[in-house]
Amino acid sequence: GDIFTEEQNELVESAAEMLYGLIHARYILTSKGLAAMLEKYKNYDFGRCPRVYCCGQPCLPVGQSDIHRSSTVKIYCPKCEDIYYPRSKYQDIDGAYFGTTFPHLFLMTYDHLKPQKPSQRYVPRVFGFKLHKP
Repeated sequence: GDIFTEEQNELVESAAEMLYGLIHARYILTSKGLAAMLEKYKNYDFGRCPRVYCCGQPCLPVGQSDIHRSSTVKIYCPKCEDIYYPRSKYQDIDGAYFGTTFPHLFLMTYDHLKPQKPSQRYVPRVFGFKLHKP
């Protein structure tokens, strides 16, 4: 018969997924991992910034925490330096599988890819008049 019960199989599978994810978080910080992520970045695999004034800037994955199961992965825009929700197919991936360090180490490693800050900012107007901020 089966060596494991269905319940034990699920436990082993989820532990294996977590281990793989945490190894991935370490791997992408190595020179080989950074080089692999560079190719994905150049292909816009992680998506583009949704802000109009970022002009389709490619983004990088980031975790808001290094602790497993504390939040899902987000995408970081190096131009406006903000984070956004990724495409729906990636929304369930654990942020710890990328970690908090990755995009910043990536841009330190490939500093020629660090974009200039957006030159324009959106200014809200009512009938052509800028809104006064109290």
